[in-house]
Amino acid sequence: MEEKVLSAEEVVVDFDSKKKMAAASHVDKTAEKEELKAELESVYTELGQKFYKECCGQNGKGPREVPRASLFNDQIQRINTIRNTIDTIVAEELAARGLKACPECENEVVLASRFCNMCGFKFPSKAEEKEKAMRPASRPRCKACGANLEEDSSFCPSCGKRQ
Repeated sequence: MEEKVLSAEEVVVDFDSKKKMAAASHVDKTAEKEELKAELESVYTELGQKFYKECCGQNGKGPREVPRASLFNDQIQRINTIRNTIDTIVAEELAARGLKACPECENEVVLASRFCNMCGFKFPSKAEEKEKAMRPASRPRCKACGANLEEDSSFCPSCGKRQ
């Protein structure tokens, strides 16, 4: 089987086309990130308006009781989903440059770093990350009897104590 040898011009053209594709991909991610940030701001505004209406009534002549967090679950879930998507895009962009972000101070460090050079944060090892992923999620428990509670419970369903 004969191997094709590229001329210098073909190599330059091939390299330039790969560079342009990478740049276009980066532009696409940047545009997607900006759209997500705009959507995030919109959801924050919606959340604030809903909170205000729940606290002060439709006409703003409250004050009433502070509303339960469960009333805002839809907005909170949307915010978390958008933020996770943005974080994933940023992590992919950093990884493409051989970097990762410190979760404590947001400093960019080399992927292989075990510690942040700005704040000293210790990055978990692969084994620690795997162990954490295997642990079941913990649920809130009653302070009085130890029974499992729903996330937004004010009272224990087992003993009736206020949480």
